[in-house]
Amino acid sequence: MIPYSEVSALTLWGPIAVHPFGLLVVTGCLMGFFIARWHGGSRGLERGRYIELTAWTLVPAFLLSHWVTLALYFPEKELGSPLQLLDVGSGMSSFGGFLGGTIGAATYLRRNRLRVLEYGDSLLLGLVVGWLFGRLGCSLVHDHLGSHTDFFLAVQFPDGPRHDLGLYEWLFTIVLLASLLAVRRIRPPAGVMIGLTCVLYAPVRFLLDFLRVGDKLYFGFTPGQYFSMALLAVGISLLVQVYRSSAALYASKPSTQAGHRR
Repeated sequence: MIPYSEVSALTLWGPIAVHPFGLLVVTGCLMGFFIARWHGGSRGLERGRYIELTAWTLVPAFLLSHWVTLALYFPEKELGSPLQLLDVGSGMSSFGGFLGGTIGAATYLRRNRLRVLEYGDSLLLGLVVGWLFGRLGCSLVHDHLGSHTDFFLAVQFPDGPRHDLGLYEWLFTIVLLASLLAVRRIRPPAGVMIGLTCVLYAPVRFLLDFLRVGDKLYFGFTPGQYFSMALLAVGISLLVQVYRSSAALYASKPSTQAGHRR
């Protein structure tokens, strides 16, 4: 089993301190930006678009991640002040962030008549890199407690060994990123990386949520599990759409033999 440890905040001056989770989230956002721009540039996309595009993605992502948390995970919590809606540090939902980021990015890309799936694939790769840092932060601060277990990857918490779901997702994200980088090498049609990530992540998250403790349940499932089901449907639908579009494009091209006969 993995020993339990806590990483304390680093005090810089007076009340100013650097918290490990916040530092890793900021690092993840920066790394995600550079990876997205790198991938987009390698595919002939406009590198100069990525500063605005990242802002349009991150701002609604952080806001909606917090609002989904308030609405679905803590519905009984009284809204004391409108400023509470902006206090994203007090609680974030990953699926709320995915939804907000998707809405923001799609809005920007459609307003500027840019290629949605091409830019979307680059943002997705940046997201997974950022997710790697974010879930590492979750595993360091242990903010996704699971049930008690004797599993060999369990963390020895003060009250006994438990599943650490942040750690599990971090390990999975390493595998996911390696898979996407391998797929990237074969230059798949636009949208494949988005669809593949949805299809791979959704069932893992759905199953991990059965190990959560203290989450709000709706008809026996967590909000994350409902989002997972929706994400899986989106991923399958997108992959089917990309496959059909690619097949239709291939069929519309004259064959080499037909060209010789002419």
